[in-house]
Amino acid sequence: MASSTLVRDVLRDVSAQLNDLDPQFNRWTQADLLMGLNDAQTVIATYMPWSCSRSDAIKLKPGTKQTIDRISATDIVPGDGSTPVEMLGHSLHRVVRNAGNTGTKPGRAVTLTDFDTMDIMDPNWHASLGSELLQYVYDPRNPKLFYAYPGVPTTGSVWVEVAYQAAIRRIVASGPAQFAASGTDSTTLTVDDKFIPDVHNYIMARAYLKDAEAGGNAQMAVTYGQLFTGSLNAQVAAMTGVNPNLQSISINPSMLAAPAPKG
Repeated sequence: MASSTLVRDVLRDVSAQLNDLDPQFNRWTQADLLMGLNDAQTVIATYMPWSCSRSDAIKLKPGTKQTIDRISATDIVPGDGSTPVEMLGHSLHRVVRNAGNTGTKPGRAVTLTDFDTMDIMDPNWHASLGSELLQYVYDPRNPKLFYAYPGVPTTGSVWVEVAYQAAIRRIVASGPAQFAASGTDSTTLTVDDKFIPDVHNYIMARAYLKDAEAGGNAQMAVTYGQLFTGSLNAQVAAMTGVNPNLQSISINPSMLAAPAPKG
């Protein structure tokens, strides 16, 4: 999964529904809406980690110790065919297979093993080198790290395909209208496109909460909040069998003129 939805397109739709598009960001500023968008993605990723799942080819570093914490644009071939950008990893799912010396050549599968097995088999395995991975070691208690066997030489390029959960990147604007509908900014969301309606409902709820004292806005905030929590409850229950029973959206007090509701 990966998003192809532009931030400015989401904010355009929200502004249009709020009748705040001409001019945009007049009643509800870009900063207001971005705060809601960022928090929406965080909540979605918290309850549905699969919303940020990716499968990309990455270039490994020399040695056995590898990380997905920060993958530069030059060291990634996106599995969805999108333009490479720097990715921040949250947790590794698995190392799938070798990907040649360019990240584009599917190769031998890579199998999971554990530290004890490797240490007993060859206590010096961290000093081994090879141009193709055979196995990897991963401990979920350290979710951004894994160890490659054999280790990667200092010369040449070794790429592997990895499945992982991307970290939510908080979107920060460099100007008051960077993400205006009339602009050209190409920043996309982190969560998959199927969750865009949920992001939209969350931002709408937060927007109406900010202006809750105006006639009808408090009820609109409740309505959009219920659409968001109801959707998340249903999706999480369908995937895990457990309903988190969310009752209200999370609130950043700086967004509100009135006290935040409990929940």
